[in-house]
Amino acid sequence: MNKTKVLVSELTLFAIIQFLGIFVASKFLILRPEVLATPQISLTYFIMIFLMSVAFIFIAMRLFKNKHGFKLLFVFLIVIGSRTVFAAFMSEFYASIIALIIVALWVAIPYVFMHNIALIFAISGISTELGFSLSLSTILFLFGVLSIYDVIAVYKTKHMVKMFTGLMDRGLLLALIVPITKSWFSKVSEVKPKAGFMLLGTGDIAFPLILAVSVLKISLYSSIFVAGGSIIGAALVFYLLINQQSRRAIPALPPIALCSIAGFLLSLII
Repeated sequence: MNKTKVLVSELTLFAIIQFLGIFVASKFLILRPEVLATPQISLTYFIMIFLMSVAFIFIAMRLFKNKHGFKLLFVFLIVIGSRTVFAAFMSEFYASIIALIIVALWVAIPYVFMHNIALIFAISGISTELGFSLSLSTILFLFGVLSIYDVIAVYKTKHMVKMFTGLMDRGLLLALIVPITKSWFSKVSEVKPKAGFMLLGTGDIAFPLILAVSVLKISLYSSIFVAGGSIIGAALVFYLLINQQSRRAIPALPPIALCSIAGFLLSLII
C-alpha cells in the first residue's frame, strides 16, 4: 500500500468539501445576505432530531430489508445538498435541475468516483445550510458532546459500527471512499471495510464545515483557519488508523473537532 498516495487522496477529497462549502457560503453572504436571518436551530431541538434519527435508522434496519428505501434517503441528501450548492450561482429552478442530473448520474454510474462526487455536493450543501442555522456556541457544544458520543459509540456500545455496516449492507454508504488497493472505478456495491478501501464518515467531514460556515460570519480568515485545522485533524486520523496493530474502526470526530477548534482559536490570536 502506498500510504502517501492514499493520504493525499483522502485529504484532497476532504479539502474539496471544506473549501467548496466555504465558497458557497461566502457567495450566499454576498448575493443573498438575508441568509444571516436564517432561523436558528436550538441545541435541544438539534439533539432531539439527532437521537430520533438514530432511533429511526435502527428501527428501519430491523423492519425493512429492501435496499431501495434506503437508497431513496441517499437520493434525498444528494438533491438537498446539490441544490443548495448550485443555488449560490443560479436560480433555484436550474439548481434543482442540476441536482436531479447528479442523482441520475449516481444511479447510472454506480462507481466509487461518482459516489464521491455526489457526496461532495451533498455534504457541502447540507453543511452550509446547517452552518447558517446553528449558532457558534451550539456548534462548539455539539463538537464536544458528539466527540464523546463518537468514542462511546465506536469503542463501548459499538452501535455506530453496527449502524454503519447495516446501512452499507442495505445500499446506503454514507462515507467517502478512498481506494487503497482497489480502483476509483470499482463498483460501490463491492466496497467493504478492510477490503481495499478506506471509508471516512459523512459526519466527520460535515461538522468542521458547519463550524467553518458559522465563523464565516466573523471573517473569511477564521473560516479558512478552521478548514485548515480540520484537514490537519483528518491527517491525524489517517496516521492513527494506519498505525494500528490490528485494523479496526476508530472515532474520527475527536481529533478533527480538536484541530478545527484549534484553527479557529489560532485565527483569533494571529
